[in-house]
Amino acid sequence: MSATKLVKVFYCYSNSVRDEEMRQKLENHLRGLERQGVITKWHKGMISPGKDWEVENDNQLKTADIILVLISSDFIASDYHWEVVIKKAMQQHRARKSRVIPILLRPVLNTWKLALDNLQALPKGEIPVTSWKPYDNAFVNIAEGIKEAAEELNDPTFHIKKYSRQASPVVISIFKLIGNACVYIIRGFWNLLFKYPTYRRYRRVNKIPLRLILIFIAFLVFISSTYQQYDVLEAPSSNLPGSFLPKPNSNPELSQKLNPTGWIWLGMVKNSSGGVFIKKTLINKPKNVLESPSITSINVPSPGTIVTVRYKVNLKKGKSSSSTKIDVLQRGDKLVILKVEPVGKPNRNATYIRLMAQIRKCNNFCNN
Repeated sequence: MSATKLVKVFYCYSNSVRDEEMRQKLENHLRGLERQGVITKWHKGMISPGKDWEVENDNQLKTADIILVLISSDFIASDYHWEVVIKKAMQQHRARKSRVIPILLRPVLNTWKLALDNLQALPKGEIPVTSWKPYDNAFVNIAEGIKEAAEELNDPTFHIKKYSRQASPVVISIFKLIGNACVYIIRGFWNLLFKYPTYRRYRRVNKIPLRLILIFIAFLVFISSTYQQYDVLEAPSSNLPGSFLPKPNSNPELSQKLNPTGWIWLGMVKNSSGGVFIKKTLINKPKNVLESPSITSINVPSPGTIVTVRYKVNLKKGKSSSSTKIDVLQRGDKLVILKVEPVGKPNRNATYIRLMAQIRKCNNFCNN
């Protein structure tokens, strides 16, 4: 790979001996990428004597391209790493200055996913390293994911090239089938015109080629219906590995049944002049779930944004509390924001403004 720049990898891990040992094993697996000039590393063990380790750690974090968060029970138990380092790392990730990649070292409760915006973790399938036998299989899988992330950061067309390579065998197979079908068709006409003048002989000789042609046509119809729902020119998501969003359903009645539309409780924001709510920070009240934000986003989303439900919330036909309940949204459901409005008429003297959001539920697909 011809990289245009060195991708800086920042290791974020706890002070436990077990985590340090696993960090060292992962670093060994990434050593080949360092020799190729693809990545460069930094971890807190590289701080020189006499330097303020906290200041140095912050400076290196700000200049990192990829931040590897090594998840374990020791890491989650560390208040400094969880309350300080993770928050700074996620600020850079949301600002697209760095990419945060969780690495699941040992089995833990999935409470860490909320703080990391439900980012997809490595190894593949979010199976902890200690559940792989031997561990090297897990570290190879992690190294491949980091290599892919580094290539993507250096090459904006990386995903187009990747999926073009994946589609090449399918395209070659289709052309081979088309070629074989053409040969059978030409041979059949040749036999009809020159070798077998009678219709009976022609039908007997060309029974097998005709059957193969029909099979080929059925195969083309199947391929067309399978790949029609994907747009290969569409860019994948930021998480590894990339994924494509299916196209919207053209049937509006079916779309309405699959994706019900209604209003949900969104959360509260501080009252200020101007009446603009978009991008304002939602007030989090952990002790009162009913007043906490119902989505994982920390800010009020703009129309067209796809968000994730934070806890069970009712989908209603209207904004009022007495409105008919249409559905119950579960934690993890995906929604498209259509509109954000205050509950009732905002009071100028009120400390907070309560917000409702008109949404469309994503069942099989999301579309703006």
